[in-house]
Amino acid sequence: MSQVTNEQQIQALETYHTNVKKDNSLSVFKKFFEYLIECEAQALALIDYVKNPDGPPPAIPQKGSIEYGFILYWIHHPPEAITKWLDKHRILRSILNALQAEAPPTKITLTEYTNLIAKIEAGAVPWDDGTMIGTKKYEQLDTGWFFAALNYGINLVVPSSIADFPNNSIETSELSRKQGRTGDPVIGILGDWGTGYYTNYNGTPSGAKRVMDDMTKHELDYLLHLGDVYYAGTYLRPLPLEEDVNFLDLWPDQGTGRNFTLNSNHEMSGDAHGYFDLALKKDGVFEHQNGMSYFSRTYGNWLLLGLDSSYYSDKKNGWDKFYMDGAIGTDGYKQQINWLEQFSGHNGPVMVVTHHNACDLTGANTNILFDQVSAALGRMPSLWYWGHVHNGIVYNKLYMGDAIPYIPTKGRCCGHASIPFGNGWALEDNSNIAYYAHTRDYQFPESDPRVKNGYALVTLHKDGGFTEAFYEVDNLNAVYEKTWSPSEVP
Repeated sequence: MSQVTNEQQIQALETYHTNVKKDNSLSVFKKFFEYLIECEAQALALIDYVKNPDGPPPAIPQKGSIEYGFILYWIHHPPEAITKWLDKHRILRSILNALQAEAPPTKITLTEYTNLIAKIEAGAVPWDDGTMIGTKKYEQLDTGWFFAALNYGINLVVPSSIADFPNNSIETSELSRKQGRTGDPVIGILGDWGTGYYTNYNGTPSGAKRVMDDMTKHELDYLLHLGDVYYAGTYLRPLPLEEDVNFLDLWPDQGTGRNFTLNSNHEMSGDAHGYFDLALKKDGVFEHQNGMSYFSRTYGNWLLLGLDSSYYSDKKNGWDKFYMDGAIGTDGYKQQINWLEQFSGHNGPVMVVTHHNACDLTGANTNILFDQVSAALGRMPSLWYWGHVHNGIVYNKLYMGDAIPYIPTKGRCCGHASIPFGNGWALEDNSNIAYYAHTRDYQFPESDPRVKNGYALVTLHKDGGFTEAFYEVDNLNAVYEKTWSPSEVP
């Protein structure tokens, strides 16, 4: 893996500052700012919604992401806690200086922002997908998210900082039960879990701890993380070792070859060294992945494929978008696609797991990631679990817009293992949603209407059927469970 030292980064930043002062056309942030403007449009719609959350929802812009809706505002009005911290960290301070010198103006006024903060501190509000609009840790206006943006800025100015994409050997082995157990293997699945263990403002443990405490009470044969360690999955950069303290140190080892973790957009924002060099390190719990961010396993008729939807995200979908849209390669970077094509003749059901979603929130439109995976396999996957969206969702069907009535892939979102979230009102009364996580978490006061974090268990049956179950914290009984026969699995 390539590793760029702090001094090399500082030298590159100083050269960048000098060149851009002479010729602004050399700015690497132009497309990035275009994306932030799109994200801010969502934030402006959110501000209108929070003023009257009982009224009709606003027309939500389709571009950008609410996750980064306040970054442009924070560039111009950096939170005091952040600026004090940056005084000790020259690299990220230099990135902030460059952003402030080159950024377009924010459309969010100081008054609007101040009023929004006052409003949500009195009572947090959920957004359409369940994103919690609040100021508590990991809620939408937690200023810690600004660290992810600053780290991402280093990627843009010094792209050589990003970890190399590995090309090691991959062994396809058979899934099995742990010693002494009979029947079919049980796979525990959780996404976006890397928040670390901490105590909430009201004394309750973090969602990550509550989920893992419950999850490990089940008989698991494998444990699979769909990715995301926060704020940026850092390792070499001047932040605490997030990949270590928020994820790796807390992971309950299931035994040799029984732990899996995927790459993600947040770990890419931190240059991916945390993921590749630390999480996948030799002699670690994920060592059997052999340093690779994608893998394959079989069980009876089943083929299980874990894919890296993050590394080539920006290269495929356009640079400067925080790796928010999934992709497994481009025309110029086909290593993973070529590897996937070897399975195109598989005669049996295929289960795919990725960090990024394969469709939009309601399942009405699949996306580039879905198209790429299906093209490489020469068929649509049978079952697909993803994270990224902080919710638990079981779709009855997926659609390619109006192209055909529906597609056979069974789509599942399981990204609700730790981040605080609320009732995603865009999912209410939707006939295409068999289940979504919206059970009120009464550990929190009425002013903080969080719903329960959760996880899923999947049991693959040798004949090609499977059983899936979604769980929510404080309840070891499944809130959604179904067994699918081989004839029901495409």
